[in-house]
Amino acid sequence: MNVWNCVINKDGQLISTPSSATSVTAERAVALGYFDGVHLGHQKIFSTMCDKAQEMGLRTAVQTFANPPASKSQNSLITTYSERCGIVSAWGVDDLFALPFNEKVKTMSATDFLEVCVKNWMHARVVVVGEDYHFGKGRTGDLFLLRDWGKKNGIEVVAVKAELCEGRRISSTWIRELISEGNVEKVETLLDHPLAYAGVVEKGQQLGRKLGFPTANIRIEKQKIVPKFGVYASAYLYNGKLYHGLTNVGMRPTVNKDDDSPLTETMIFREHFQLYGTRGTVFLLKYIRPERQFGSVEELKKQMLLDQKEVWQYHMDRQKTVRFEGYM
Repeated sequence: MNVWNCVINKDGQLISTPSSATSVTAERAVALGYFDGVHLGHQKIFSTMCDKAQEMGLRTAVQTFANPPASKSQNSLITTYSERCGIVSAWGVDDLFALPFNEKVKTMSATDFLEVCVKNWMHARVVVVGEDYHFGKGRTGDLFLLRDWGKKNGIEVVAVKAELCEGRRISSTWIRELISEGNVEKVETLLDHPLAYAGVVEKGQQLGRKLGFPTANIRIEKQKIVPKFGVYASAYLYNGKLYHGLTNVGMRPTVNKDDDSPLTETMIFREHFQLYGTRGTVFLLKYIRPERQFGSVEELKKQMLLDQKEVWQYHMDRQKTVRFEGYM
């Protein structure tokens, strides 16, 4: 997948970093949006875009933003920019266009966005959006403006109806609510893949190792939404292979006195790896219990043994395959 980054200069001109000269002027079917989470509703848009591209002999393209709006800059993203890129690439999309969410883009009028970005940069022949798509300064651009502009410029506009689950429209907002509640099973249903947290394994206090439960500790990125604190059944992706895991998410109140940022601590069942400094990904599959402070380390150890038994049984009973395309 070609990734196109850009800056918009002081004259309002878009300066791009093309991935390959041969694809600079290629015509495309383009899916427009932010696509946080790349949930089933987003995937419906991608599928429609791919069908139109095949029908018309066009390249496929997805537009997103390389950095989040200010309202989403801290602890709210379901997927980071790099994670979104990975998932979109796994779809087999030809091009990803990444706009910076800076002051120039934020204050760009809806019409300028369509002219400068969609028409002149992405070379769109077809534009595919969700029915509730809004764009431009103050989100003043809507489907009516987009369709009118498309007719004037010979660009087909396709609006995709929302994907529903249990009668409710699937949205990133709904998914964030579920994450905050710890309902990661429903999150997995709406995303078609589990909620993921990736990073480099840190060397901590090694208390888990001393207690007989060595863990891979991965800090939650500042932009990522923090799930409900507690113990989860999980899967751990290491070197392209998935392992059954048990993960604690939170502040570790029984043993932590100084660290003020949340951590994922994952015990991998029946495997012993030296993971410090390696990159891994934790997938949260089922919420087991809330995080709590114990009166002693011995009480903590006793509870961890009970958690292991419950989580191992969950893994033995689980029928669904863990999908991790885009996180390799």
